[in-house]
Amino acid sequence: MDGSRTDRLDLSPRQPTPDFAAPKRHAGMVGFTVVVLTAFLWGHPLATSASEEGGAEYQQWKERLAAAVRRHDAAEEVLCLTTIGRRWSWALSTLPHRLVEQTVRESELARLGDSRTELLQMLYDIRWLDSDGSEPSRWWRELSLDLLERNRPEEAFAVAAHITDPYSLIALQADNRYTRIAKSEFVERDILKATKKELDRRQALAARQPRDLRRVGRVALGFMQLHRYEDVLQLTDTVLQRKAVAAAQPSAYDDMPRESPWILDVRARALKALGRYDEALALLRQACEESKQDLVSHPLNLANLLAELNRPQEAMAALPPLETASPYGHAVGAEIRVMVASELADTSGLNAALDELRAQERDFPGIFERALIIAGKDDEAAAELIARLSDPNQRSDTLVELQDYADHPAPALVIAWRKRLLALRARPEVHRAVEAYGRIRSYPIPGVGF
Repeated sequence: MDGSRTDRLDLSPRQPTPDFAAPKRHAGMVGFTVVVLTAFLWGHPLATSASEEGGAEYQQWKERLAAAVRRHDAAEEVLCLTTIGRRWSWALSTLPHRLVEQTVRESELARLGDSRTELLQMLYDIRWLDSDGSEPSRWWRELSLDLLERNRPEEAFAVAAHITDPYSLIALQADNRYTRIAKSEFVERDILKATKKELDRRQALAARQPRDLRRVGRVALGFMQLHRYEDVLQLTDTVLQRKAVAAAQPSAYDDMPRESPWILDVRARALKALGRYDEALALLRQACEESKQDLVSHPLNLANLLAELNRPQEAMAALPPLETASPYGHAVGAEIRVMVASELADTSGLNAALDELRAQERDFPGIFERALIIAGKDDEAAAELIARLSDPNQRSDTLVELQDYADHPAPALVIAWRKRLLALRARPEVHRAVEAYGRIRSYPIPGVGF
């Protein structure tokens, strides 16, 4: 699959809510939970002060939240965060980003409704930003719709003015429920202009934090959204040159060991778009070798490209053990096995991988949809697509996937899968469902599907 569909759709430790344009990170949460929760419980001076001044109650809620995060208990996570927000309003802005992002993400999957909306409102009230300094556009999109449906349009428009991610803006245009918001004077309607502005923001953030390599990677991904592949190569050349001299002098980046493999990953994406597949594969293999913290994401991304290139045996050999993978990582692994089984005409392996994805369909419907298309299960894929459009919780994402895009160049198999999706969208029953809930438009940026 084309990595452009998920700017960093990664359920490993630091992933924000799904962002349709990021590199895929699939590692587990164990190390994150231990490190971040330890710092959360005991590391922040304001928290220590509040505990001393406010007695045991604040500390008890922190410990209760930490326990909920370890269990991935979404309802309890939201209860604890909203309680802390109501009673100790200053505290939300001191919490680790990863903890808040996990809670918001898991509460979406759990469909917690009003309690989740209350949390989003609290985060908006303190003007929460993602850990890389960007607006959490998906959160604000969801909050704006809730406010509109509660007949609070002016507040909805104010929240929507903070939506900067191009794919979230496309959702406003594609989903009928957002029509009034999309027409607001405060919301950007020109998607290409929004994409360029988002790149400008990323470049400004990177300039303010020159030792933060992750922000350089975000700039490279911004170039990818604008099909500026040579700019990606030039930008990453600079990073790799600095990396080469790091052994002889202090590193130019504080996060070089963790982020360097992701620089190789985004460079591989640009090379893939340029048709330089062997070079892309070499970089992905290098990322696998160099990554010491994340032993899942890079092998999965390597296996994915090998499968796209119709090299199924090599793809299977590249698949990593998934014991430490997040649920998302497991789903991606199953999708790759669908690709491999389809290429090898392995009916048993295909059915096993599809069954695994069916069991996770509620959490990862987009992956399941793609797998059905890859497997040639056209009738089931159409039924799944109609069901997703009928589901208010999945509708916006589904409509975003179905738009017409200026996709990156891709291997022949990926082109074939894209054609299958277009044929699926043209089926009368699917066409009627799309018209009932939204619309299809053309956009000059890469797509979020294949």
